[in-house]
Amino acid sequence: MTPQNGQDSFAQWPLKREVLDALAGMGFAAPTEIQREAIPLALQGEDVVGQAKTGTGKTASFGIPIIQHLHLQDKHVQSLVLCPTRELAEQVSDQLAKIGAGLRVHVTPIYGGKRFDAQIRDLRRGTHIVVGTPGRIMDLMRRGVLDVSKIRFLVLDEADRMLDMGFIDDIRWILQRCPPKEARQTLFFSATMPEPIKELVHNFMRHPNFVRGLVTPHLTVESVQQEYYSVGRRNKLWALTRILEHEKWGLMLVFCATKRMADRLAEDLRGLNYNAAAIHGDLTQSKRSRVLERFKSSDVNILVATDVAARGLDIDGVTHVVNYDLPEDAEAYVHRIGRTARMGREGKAISFVSKHDRRQLEIVQSLAGGLIELREPPEAPEGERTREKVRKVIDWEHISDRYGNVHFRIGLGRSAGATLTALHKLIRGAAGVQDYLIGTIKVNDDDSTFTVPKDFAMRTLEGLRRASFNGKKFAAEIEPQS
Repeated sequence: MTPQNGQDSFAQWPLKREVLDALAGMGFAAPTEIQREAIPLALQGEDVVGQAKTGTGKTASFGIPIIQHLHLQDKHVQSLVLCPTRELAEQVSDQLAKIGAGLRVHVTPIYGGKRFDAQIRDLRRGTHIVVGTPGRIMDLMRRGVLDVSKIRFLVLDEADRMLDMGFIDDIRWILQRCPPKEARQTLFFSATMPEPIKELVHNFMRHPNFVRGLVTPHLTVESVQQEYYSVGRRNKLWALTRILEHEKWGLMLVFCATKRMADRLAEDLRGLNYNAAAIHGDLTQSKRSRVLERFKSSDVNILVATDVAARGLDIDGVTHVVNYDLPEDAEAYVHRIGRTARMGREGKAISFVSKHDRRQLEIVQSLAGGLIELREPPEAPEGERTREKVRKVIDWEHISDRYGNVHFRIGLGRSAGATLTALHKLIRGAAGVQDYLIGTIKVNDDDSTFTVPKDFAMRTLEGLRRASFNGKKFAAEIEPQS
């Protein structure tokens, strides 16, 4: 079934029937915002700079015009697409092959981690489109196997990510060996526009059209419900299991700060009988590919990833993104949460925020736009709490103030006959601490507050819960500090 003519369908443009059929078969019912803006310009042969969020349909934005204008009888490389990661190159290649399947378009992915000889055979056999990472593209160009001298289309996908990963000099080297900008069509796509990317645009594009309607003020992903939990390091696994046990989810991406943490968390989750796997830069390409295939097929439904390994991932069905560790780069937050809510679907992003992450949370909120709401982790029903897989513990590091003191509130005040001297004696005796460790005691009408160093907080809490005042028990609780 092909799309019907109309202003919100792909049939509004003069596309080949085979392309329209392929798009319908891929479930592309209507163009996304970036596709509506970029495709008409690209079809006219214009250079385009698209500033776009992840998951908005960028591949089809450049893939449809390129495939529409290929000289199918010529088997030399006509289009070169540069991507920051092997995973993205593979995914872009797959989607372009699907769009061009009815026209027998030949697409060759080129990236490290696969044998040279197979990629060389594909190139020598003849191909229309090459999609690859800068390093392997340069290797094959230097060997004289990949000839880019006759390309008609040049694409930089996720240009800012390539800049972040240190590819800027490699990109310049490749672009300088392509036909001059007047002899080709160039398309750049990037979520942000740092100065080095603007320099590439100036030097390597001809009268580019900036598609600015795609940019939201804060680069947010509107269809993602964003929340955060105030949780310290010792309770992160507990909070994650609360989500896994009491949220409705399909596929989940969990982001960690380090490769070691990703491996450890995946192992902990498997120990709790969850289908989890880790992906990071230390894995071989074949291992990474196997892990991704298992995730795509839902054999593994929790993928624990680092930022570098997850760049470019485009997997349908990811319902939840969990920031186990809040990213240091605020823009990385936007790229992370863009892994869910793909192609207009809804999704949820949950971040674990400790007291040390407060400033970073403010930066992320400013960039992401709108409020990332504070929520409590889902609670187990009363009857199930004894069967919880992971128990919540008191994380003194998380609940202490900036000076390392824990704040207590006890249910004793002036109305109960409490005085400053009496409370000081009570606390000292119950906690077994020296006088100088007890911070300022404030006596109110119905309760009182004080502090002790976090290293003495547990003995203080346990001692107060055993103690009595004038023969009566009283409440003692901790007040976490932000």
